[in-house]
Amino acid sequence: MRIDGPLPLPESLQPEKTQKSGASSTPNRPAPTNSNQDQTRLSVDANRLDQLKTALSQVPEIRQERVAAVREAMGNGSYQVTDQQLADSIHSQLVMGKAPTT
Repeated sequence: MRIDGPLPLPESLQPEKTQKSGASSTPNRPAPTNSNQDQTRLSVDANRLDQLKTALSQVPEIRQERVAAVREAMGNGSYQVTDQQLADSIHSQLVMGKAPTT
């Protein structure tokens, strides 16, 4: 089997070329107002973000009521897991690196 060398891209797919001065050839970009100062604008209200962080910190990592319900179901034989649920859990843990969901 023969493999040819790299083929040139069509004109429409060619990357944009920059001028030697380093300026971009895209005329629609606004010029920076002050290149020595970085600016950040957040669209989320800081107070609301703090409220959400506080609420999240109060949620327990292990939901004890869920653990108790699963233990009870396992104890009385009513806990059912389908083959698909088992396969999805194994896939999530091994391939995706996620914690199991119950």
